[in-house]
Amino acid sequence: MFNQLVKIYPSTIRYNPLDNNTNDYVWFISEEKEILGIHQNELTEKDISLLSTFLKRYNHLLPEKTADEKFWHQLIEEKENYTHVKPFRFVYFSMQPDQIDPITFSEAIKELFGRYIPILWRSETTGILIEAISLTDEQINYEQIIDILMADLSVHIRFFIGDTRQNQIRMDQYYDSIIQGGITTFQVTKKEVISYTESIPYIVLHHIDRSTKDQLVQSILKDFYEDEEMLKTLEMFFSCNLNVSETAKKMYMHRNSLQYRIDKFINETGVNIQRFDEALAVKLALLANKKI
Repeated sequence: MFNQLVKIYPSTIRYNPLDNNTNDYVWFISEEKEILGIHQNELTEKDISLLSTFLKRYNHLLPEKTADEKFWHQLIEEKENYTHVKPFRFVYFSMQPDQIDPITFSEAIKELFGRYIPILWRSETTGILIEAISLTDEQINYEQIIDILMADLSVHIRFFIGDTRQNQIRMDQYYDSIIQGGITTFQVTKKEVISYTESIPYIVLHHIDRSTKDQLVQSILKDFYEDEEMLKTLEMFFSCNLNVSETAKKMYMHRNSLQYRIDKFINETGVNIQRFDEALAVKLALLANKKI
């Protein structure tokens, strides 16, 4: 393969981990596990696309997979039902570029979790953490992990926490759903940590066309769609799980004043935000109103 590529792309080289001039090359791995690089100046997008049909792209900056990571990768590649012995969940993460290299990040995660955590890297800034779930272990606090990474390493990271799985699972489908869920949700919310359950309204709205979203806003919010004071009140009411007293406290308002504002919305829209089904419609309308 090497000799064939050299005839077409004279810059072709074999990968040498001691070589520091590797970033200007596009890397591939052959079926014989030979890692070959071609200088980016010799390649067009069409060339890369063509080469990728018979060679697998290779990122030399990512750490070598451990035995556990190879095991999980194989389960995803097999695309068959699998029953796992212990409950687990995939956690998608996304970091800003040029903050930390993957090897240092992997070591930091091991220290923060207090144990080894398999990581399936998708790029130098994104990947999947595979978290084993135990009833006896304390649950991971991802908000705390973010605070520590930011304070100690100046790393800005976001986590999309998948649902827990175990029995009869198509690992590839679960893997794809968590990645797509994370990518979609991070596009429409600034939350740094969000669970799969919390993300459902965002994912649903992502698949609705703009005209349908506008109709939702007009039907539910009526004339309040530009009322910043009312919109802020509704959003805080939702963040406090429809608790009037807690909402009033966080907004530094008297409880009666807040209840008056809620009653005003109910009376003028005909939507009772204190009922679950109708509150859900308002929540979706608020998100759609943000042009999500």
